[in-house]
Amino acid sequence: MSQLKKPFLLLFFGLYLFPFLTKAQDIIIKNGSDWHYYDAGYLNEDWMLLNNFSDWKIGASPIGYGDSKVTTEIGFGGNTEKKHITKYFKKRIQLNREKYSAYEFKILKDDGIVLYINGKEIFRDNMPNIAITGKTLATEVMSGNEENEFSSFIFDNTIISKNEIVISISVHQAYESSSDCVLDLELLGHDNPEILAVLVDSKNKLNSDLLNKIENLNSKFEYEKVVLHNDDLNGQNYNLKTTLYIISVLVILFTIGCITVISELRKKLKKSDKWNQNISDEIIQKEKEMITLATNLLHNKQYFKEIKADLKGIKTEDATTVKSILKLIDTILDRDDDWETLKKHFNAVNSGFYERLIRLHPSLSETELRHCIFIKLHLHTKEIARILLIDPRSVQTVRYRIKKKMNLSEEETVRNYLLNLE
Repeated sequence: MSQLKKPFLLLFFGLYLFPFLTKAQDIIIKNGSDWHYYDAGYLNEDWMLLNNFSDWKIGASPIGYGDSKVTTEIGFGGNTEKKHITKYFKKRIQLNREKYSAYEFKILKDDGIVLYINGKEIFRDNMPNIAITGKTLATEVMSGNEENEFSSFIFDNTIISKNEIVISISVHQAYESSSDCVLDLELLGHDNPEILAVLVDSKNKLNSDLLNKIENLNSKFEYEKVVLHNDDLNGQNYNLKTTLYIISVLVILFTIGCITVISELRKKLKKSDKWNQNISDEIIQKEKEMITLATNLLHNKQYFKEIKADLKGIKTEDATTVKSILKLIDTILDRDDDWETLKKHFNAVNSGFYERLIRLHPSLSETELRHCIFIKLHLHTKEIARILLIDPRSVQTVRYRIKKKMNLSEEETVRNYLLNLE
């Protein structure tokens, strides 16, 4: 699911339960609040980690330029045809994080934004799914009613780990000559556990859409394979007819014809090899996309595990609702299709690596084989521990056990061995 669709899903669920949820919420940051901002060019890529920004300018939101609703006008570099793509905003606040079950951000932006809390990215909207820099352009231009609409983003309370936080926002334009730039933000704290139902429903919807996308990709991939195969057969049929015609003519012009046929066959062989290589590259690329989707599914299931753990720790009189949510989460977590999907496409991209690993080291358990897949995918210890919901030291213990079963020397690491195993 694209970054652009996620906010609308969260907005939908937020509006659905809005009459109930607004009864148990506090306004932590109001619209029109003061923000520190930097409009003098581009900052280093780690600007969001900056904790001392007292020398930045201060202004009330909405902040920006080129729009009648702007309260604080900021600079853009002086050249109207080559404005600064990115503007930077920061705000330090104090809150009681133990009071709230969830947080809701309401954002008015033009065009795209990335929001960080204490240097960690929380979400992005209307931005590409790549590493963000000062020169990264927004995905689409905000126009019409979009310029006046607030988008809603709801998160559980795990996004905030301290009572003092620094919110950092970068606003990105879709192109350098963009006429306007706007930012306004409202932060709400929800202290009613029912808000978690919104999160669970949105995660279920995201997972459902992700599964549908995988199925659509599989169908599209199979269809394209059939089309490519049909084109290949048509091309071979055409080549055969052409060759037979040439041979019939070359019966008379044997010597000249032989030279012509050999030359033509070489050209066609080279073209066919190139064509086959392109098809192979496309297939590998699609398999890699499937690995990414399957890995995202595992991350989503891990997120459900974290929500489940948080739910168990919530004290509420409405225990029936919490049990219902926990049962729904358990149903999702019990499905193991994600592992099979990851294994299938991982094996396709890595040319039977999984079967080869089992053949070379038959004593490895299923859990140890999964660790090997994660290592082959260049995941680090903390990432593996997060997906499997274990301590990083447990990951190191499993890796040591794998090394013993593989009979590796003291100097040789499991990671290097697996990455070099072809």
